[in-house]
Amino acid sequence: MKLNLSKWMIGLGLVCLISIAFIPAKANADAPYRTFFEDSNGRGIPTRPAYIPAGVVAKDIYVDNGNGEMVYSPLKRPQDIFIDRNDHIYIADTDNDRVVHFSADGIFMQEIKVPESPLKSPQGVFAADNGDIYIADTGNKRVVKLNKKLQLQLEFTRPQSSLVNESFIYEPTNLVVDSRGFVYVVSKGSYQGVIQFEPSGQFFGFFGANATEVKMMDMVRKLLYTKEQLSKQVRLLPPIIRNIDIDRQGFIYTVSGSSKEQVKKLNIRSENVWKELSFGEKIAYTPEERDKEVQLSDLSVDANGNMTVIDKNLNVVSQYDASGKLQFFWKSPPSSTAIMGLNQSPVAVATNSRNELFFLDDALNLVQKLKPTPLGAAIHEAFMLSQGGKYKESEQNWEKVTKLNALFSPAYYGMAQAAFNEGDYEQAKDLYKLAGHGQGYSDSYWQLRLIWFQKHFSLIANSLVISLVVFFIAVRLNRKYKFALPSGLRFKWLRQTLTRQLKHAFYILKHPLEGFSDLRFLNSGGYLSAFVLLGSTVLVLLVKTYYTGFSFNPKPPADINGSFIMTGFLVSWTSWVVCNYLIGTIQQGEARFKDVFVGSSYALFPFVLLGLPLALVSNVLTLSEGSIYQAIEWGILIWCGMLFFWKIQSLQNYSVGETTVNILLTLLAMIILWVLIFIVFGLASELVGFIYTIYQEVSK
Repeated sequence: MKLNLSKWMIGLGLVCLISIAFIPAKANADAPYRTFFEDSNGRGIPTRPAYIPAGVVAKDIYVDNGNGEMVYSPLKRPQDIFIDRNDHIYIADTDNDRVVHFSADGIFMQEIKVPESPLKSPQGVFAADNGDIYIADTGNKRVVKLNKKLQLQLEFTRPQSSLVNESFIYEPTNLVVDSRGFVYVVSKGSYQGVIQFEPSGQFFGFFGANATEVKMMDMVRKLLYTKEQLSKQVRLLPPIIRNIDIDRQGFIYTVSGSSKEQVKKLNIRSENVWKELSFGEKIAYTPEERDKEVQLSDLSVDANGNMTVIDKNLNVVSQYDASGKLQFFWKSPPSSTAIMGLNQSPVAVATNSRNELFFLDDALNLVQKLKPTPLGAAIHEAFMLSQGGKYKESEQNWEKVTKLNALFSPAYYGMAQAAFNEGDYEQAKDLYKLAGHGQGYSDSYWQLRLIWFQKHFSLIANSLVISLVVFFIAVRLNRKYKFALPSGLRFKWLRQTLTRQLKHAFYILKHPLEGFSDLRFLNSGGYLSAFVLLGSTVLVLLVKTYYTGFSFNPKPPADINGSFIMTGFLVSWTSWVVCNYLIGTIQQGEARFKDVFVGSSYALFPFVLLGLPLALVSNVLTLSEGSIYQAIEWGILIWCGMLFFWKIQSLQNYSVGETTVNILLTLLAMIILWVLIFIVFGLASELVGFIYTIYQEVSK
């Protein structure tokens, strides 16, 4: 029995050892974070990871202590990482006053200290293609240039120019160098922009300065304050630039604390080619994180133009394609222990030639290495081919992406581009719809409609000619023979009460003032017809919302809340009727509640009459005819608004000025009514919760 027990213990131990042996392999194969992509409606959709952990760099650094002994020398608050064209890695090891150099495989090679002029708290490093190394020596307030042999060649010190005043702070924190040898330096706290030096070290000027952000309160102060009061206000300064990078085409990218232009892509003339784009949005964050400030700290652009941006404050990594469109993003969950692939405080990022990502963490004092998954590699390759106009070649990669993730909407957009380029407009239309791309859907439909029209032109022309001939013949016959229905049947349906009231809606369209007056004095309308028109308005509103053409409403029907739209309309309309009646009573208006109720329903008739045809027509229009659609839609709204105006003027017996005042007061009363309702419901909810709490206490 003891022998069997021993065998069981040994077997159990072997199983545990085997299990432990497989844990690291599984940890390396799986990403310890969730990856998302953004669909066409701006929603964060979970997807397979685009990158997975591939190891760490700078964990084991041993240097000679001067006595021939190798001692452990870990990183201390590193601030920057750079990867050169040979994939060698350079890290600005700030608190160790050095730069450390690693091979492409992450093997420590050397430390760079510049003995003839020691470094002090360096925060930035850049390795040029010719082997020169530039270091932002922050503590010494300079940038140093070293040759291949690590010999000091040049110092870029504080600029001497009339453009630089006495208060200018020059503490370099990061830099890049272009193919001409011009050096672009980011200085701590500098709001003038990036400092640009000539290859010789002479100050050339400021580059890529941010615009001053003026808020609404600043504008109000400028209008109301005196010069003396304004002089005491804190001076408005442009947001400072935090970090910088450069791609192979020479475009310079900056990261700022700006709320509008957090990431800028600057050409040689200092123009932001991404001015219309926005970055750093809080996508799929928790409600608690939405209150935190977005703090983009660094970015890196790979050989294909893909840009990776890190948010140090929220610990989020986002990747964009070469056109600035978001591809995917992921967030490292909070962890008290060091886990491979999870960042705790990412301060810098770099990319090598294999599109592997390297995240420098100043809390863990090491570099997390991530490599692309098959999904990530396929997406990168497909985006690169699409950006180059090679749509046919990209189709295979997009199909591979859809097999790995059928919900990745950008893949359908890429395949739609390929189908459109090949002339398969029917397939392109369907794919654009799957991608949620209204413009592409519209362009494909335009081509299909043009082809159909060209194919059936003779039939359409002949049918039109025949219809005109038949029409003129019918008119001539009607004049000659006077066709008519029997007097007992003719217009009999118009004599019915409901139909007569609904017919009056058409009369109001022609003669609004007289028509609304007849609602009261001739009793031409009633509650029954008002409810019919109100119900018809709700029905047309829902039909228009769900069945408007995809080109003008690319939102999926599943994402449309019909009950919310219906409830919102009815609540708004009811509050208008109540408030308008009350304001009319205060202003000595003559309308009864019935008149306001019925008249407000009749004022919606243009929407009932034209809303459904507009929704149907939108399915045969393209965005090229969008002005026609918008003109009709605005025409309906303006027409309804004018009818509401004439309704008040006629029923309340007001002048134009009194009607205008009545409308403004009604809108104000509606706002007050909604605020009061929200307060009452809030207090009622608190009261119910309080009573329930007391009940629980008493029942115990």
